[in-house]
Amino acid sequence: MLKQFFTFALGLIVSLLGHTTYAGNLAYITNQGSNTVTVLDIQSQKIIQTIPVGKAPVGVAIAKKQNRIYISNANSQTISVIDTQSNQVIQEIRVNVQPVGIAISRDGRTLFAADWEGAQVAAIDTANPKQQKTFKAGKTPSGLVVSADNRKLFIANRDSNDVTVVDIQTLKPIAQVPVGLHPFALTLSPDGKTVFVVNVVSNSLSLINTETLKVTDTIKTGQHPYGVAISPDALWLYVTNNHAESVSVINATTKQIVSTIQVGDYPEGIDYDKTTNQLIVANWGADNISVIDTKTNQVVATIATDKLCRSFGPFILEKK
Repeated sequence: MLKQFFTFALGLIVSLLGHTTYAGNLAYITNQGSNTVTVLDIQSQKIIQTIPVGKAPVGVAIAKKQNRIYISNANSQTISVIDTQSNQVIQEIRVNVQPVGIAISRDGRTLFAADWEGAQVAAIDTANPKQQKTFKAGKTPSGLVVSADNRKLFIANRDSNDVTVVDIQTLKPIAQVPVGLHPFALTLSPDGKTVFVVNVVSNSLSLINTETLKVTDTIKTGQHPYGVAISPDALWLYVTNNHAESVSVINATTKQIVSTIQVGDYPEGIDYDKTTNQLIVANWGADNISVIDTKTNQVVATIATDKLCRSFGPFILEKK
């Protein structure tokens, strides 16, 4: 009996040690210059872990139900798979592309990786990662987003100034949508009806209707925009301005900039934390994160990271 008790206690300790405990939602920040991912507990504003990954990590894709985070490593041509319960890399997927932007299908079965060096995207079977297919995109594909109904993949093509829309079932293109100059990041609206496209050189956002596949509006941003986040009520847009060291706060109804928030050098990735109503901004040139209170539009914390933090794509894992 005593032996059984000790065996149970030892198993419980091992189980607890294998799981990462944290207070709030987690932000996964890729550090391109250090080959690591910084894990930030947003509620406590504490870094709880630094995870070694492949070379030059950039993109982040979250498969919450599967307890997985996928990290694109541009220079090692791999994707690191992180178990969110232990925050450890459990697999390195080798791909025949230079992955930058990545996205996961809504069912978690397919991972998409944009080839920065080629006009193509790889579709990877997450259950059997050696099963990979490539399909055509525009020139220098970057940001990716999957439609809410899991039927379409939107691909921002930086050097052809358009967005390719692909049927996820057939992996065939169904539309090529012209946008502004150098489209980079993509974000889906909370209702799933609009894709927001960040046009880096045009200093603008293009809004694409997910059903008609037409641009419905264009919104001016600050200088050299890189990323965009949307409030859960869809009333506010937040855009990182890479060459202005700022975040533009845009009224989604009037489509006007109502506030400009100064952050660190060369801000890139941005995501909205629904629990704290805070923005997390990765400042590539400053090696730090800016935390912004969306009620006051003020920076409330600056947290150091490893070198050249980016976090391309949605990077906040919700606890519940």
